[in-house]
Amino acid sequence: MDRSTRTLLGAVDLIRPGNCLIIGFAALVGYTIGGGSDPLKASLLFLGAAMLGAWGNIINDFFDLEVDKVNKPWRPLARGIITPRQGLTLGLLLASLGIALSIYVSLVCGALAVASFLLLFIYSWRAKSSGLPGNILVSLLSALNIIYGGVASPKPQLSILPSIYAFTIILGRELAKSLEDIKGDAEAGIKTIAVQHGPRTAMQASGAVLLALVAISPLPALFLGYSTRYLALALLGVDLPILYSLRLLWRNPVANAWRATRILKIPLFMGLLAFLLG
Repeated sequence: MDRSTRTLLGAVDLIRPGNCLIIGFAALVGYTIGGGSDPLKASLLFLGAAMLGAWGNIINDFFDLEVDKVNKPWRPLARGIITPRQGLTLGLLLASLGIALSIYVSLVCGALAVASFLLLFIYSWRAKSSGLPGNILVSLLSALNIIYGGVASPKPQLSILPSIYAFTIILGRELAKSLEDIKGDAEAGIKTIAVQHGPRTAMQASGAVLLALVAISPLPALFLGYSTRYLALALLGVDLPILYSLRLLWRNPVANAWRATRILKIPLFMGLLAFLLG
């Protein structure tokens, strides 16, 4: 494989396309739930959110370079496939395009895109190392993806409920991820719950948040008029993966953290799908 091909594949890996698709889908859910139906606007919102999500992934790896050499040495920057300067240039280009598309949709979407751009930088630069405040910030940013789509729709208030859901699942997952990165975080002085209070406490905090989500997941179907499709997707696609991931963490919080956090991507997507179809 020649160098240009390796660089291209490294750039694709750096932006994490799977994460970007979920971020774009979240914006689409917010727009559709709010009654939006314009295909062009929906496409622009999807692309704008996905591009800003790619910026978030890149700037996170940029500032986490030394930590990733310990925690995730396979990442493109840590392996040297992409230089930090190349990564930053790509991230700024994608962020600029995402902001431009957002402004084209509306000035409010543009303002939210700029805010997301700045908050993602602040999170990776400073807030991430603060532990719980950083977890809360990145969870708020995930909820903001749905609000971003919702404000472009006729009924933006309808995006609030799925945004609360997204905040909760991401917060629980972020607490679990502190177990995954405990070794490198400790060496870098990052004050996560797992580093400061131990793996068992981090596992319990993650479990408390995620079990709260499981407990309230039937409520939209019981009290807010959501259909049985919502209930089926919530129970099978959200609650069961959460319970399985927590079982893994209970058995061995550190050794099973990587697998558990990957499983927790399933309820994030399925929960959004449940709101969209329910």
